[in-house]
Amino acid sequence: MPFPDHFAFTRSERRAIFVLLAVILVLALIATIGKKKVEEPPPQPSIAQTAPTPTSTPEPTTPFAFNPNTADSATLRAVGFSPFVSSNIVKYRRAGGHFHRPADLARIYGLDSTTFARIQPYIYIPQEEPAASPRPLPKGKEVPDDKSPLLQESQREDGEDVPQPSPYKDSKLPSGTFLDLNKADSADLVRIPGIGPYYASRIVSLRRQLGGYVAISQLRDIQGLPEIGDYVFVEEGTQQRIDVNKATLRTLTRHPYIGYYRAKAIMDLRHRSGRVVNLRQISFLNEFSDEDIQRLAPYLTFE
Repeated sequence: MPFPDHFAFTRSERRAIFVLLAVILVLALIATIGKKKVEEPPPQPSIAQTAPTPTSTPEPTTPFAFNPNTADSATLRAVGFSPFVSSNIVKYRRAGGHFHRPADLARIYGLDSTTFARIQPYIYIPQEEPAASPRPLPKGKEVPDDKSPLLQESQREDGEDVPQPSPYKDSKLPSGTFLDLNKADSADLVRIPGIGPYYASRIVSLRRQLGGYVAISQLRDIQGLPEIGDYVFVEEGTQQRIDVNKATLRTLTRHPYIGYYRAKAIMDLRHRSGRVVNLRQISFLNEFSDEDIQRLAPYLTFE
């Protein structure tokens, strides 16, 4: 007797059943794996992982002496202070604060004791009290230069040497002292009050690009540079000039007051005219304003 076909499935129905069973099996497997992950306790972070990352800057490789009452923010960061602490020191001074002794610096907000202990030996604050009258030196001794910021040693009346602090290598220039902007190097420039290594290098770099300064006002192109007109001067006629009719496109482009597009316009003018006779010809070019012509005049020649 044949088996009744009430429960018989067609080929399409059997295929659908197999697909459904496969999907159920995959879902069950995923649920099992997910349950195991939930039951596993999360790993405990180690002490090294939970320790806060220090915010202070790394110890400087070449520490140097500095005066916290005159050093700019770039100098303070170079010494080893973090940007946050350097900013607080500058803000404290702008608000009228003054450091009378190295220990005063430890009260700056954000400065930790470890950093202060490392930097303290390099803090230099000039004596604020008027110097006492010099004692007479033993016969035959040379009189020390009274313009020196610090003396390495002094002499007692009995001739015994008394050790004194070493001269501050970055001692600032006294009032009435002037430096030639076209001859002073970075070591000279950092002696100007308010100037640190960063701004000294910027002054030298701009001088190299220009071919020499023609006016102190050109220092305004250096963003953030303090006013130093009371300590510098410019000797006339010491700047280097560019021969417009012989200079290459690259030479013209590298000058800060020209750039690529103005240099290209000058080269096109040379090709059209054969030779540029004077600055008036360049002034007719659309790429140059009256201010550009005025700034370029000391740096161009037409031989």
